[in-house]
Amino acid sequence: MTRAQMKQASKDQLRGNWGWAICLTIFAWLFNAVIMDINRWIWTGKDFTYSILRYNNETLIQGYKPGYDLSTFIVGLITGLVLWGVAYTILDFVETGKKEPWYVGIFSAYSNGRFKNSLFTLFMTNLFITLWLFAFIIPAFIKGYSYAMTPYILKDKFAAGQTDIGATEAITESRHLMDGHKMDLFVLDLSFIGWGLLGIITFGIGFIWIVPYYRQTKANFYRSLVANN
Repeated sequence: MTRAQMKQASKDQLRGNWGWAICLTIFAWLFNAVIMDINRWIWTGKDFTYSILRYNNETLIQGYKPGYDLSTFIVGLITGLVLWGVAYTILDFVETGKKEPWYVGIFSAYSNGRFKNSLFTLFMTNLFITLWLFAFIIPAFIKGYSYAMTPYILKDKFAAGQTDIGATEAITESRHLMDGHKMDLFVLDLSFIGWGLLGIITFGIGFIWIVPYYRQTKANFYRSLVANN
């Protein structure tokens, strides 16, 4: 499929299903925002609103506690699994037309025996990207694209009934699948820049539609890659 065909397929799939896709996006964002805000408040005594309105970081630095890094890391895994759950749900919709209720979909990485494999794979993905950051930004950026299909591959393994999945198995398969296609995904991402600017101009309101559209297109990108390999 060409980029235009992927985008058109995404629009066709979302037609009549925008309400569901938007709820999936908004409630995943709200859950993650609340979790991150609670973590920030526990360790610094300052919430998200304060962090937006403050003029400098002095107060937060003064309130910093050593456990904050570990807590933030754990929160990152919790919120990352929510985003992977959204990816699982959207891919399932692309493949079968089945729409999990949003309150089920955003936690789908935590249910049906997926939690352990999802957690370990997410941890290793983040670890690898972090390690690549030590080799400067550009290699880590490239590796981020190499690993981009990991949650979709993992979801397909779950659908196939596989439960004994190594922590790096889906990551390795993503690297192979994206070999020669990293630029394709990069260009696809670039094609959404105009939409992103529109979202900014509308003070973020436009992202209510743009994010589901992008996620749907990315799932179609994965399905197209698998079909051609």
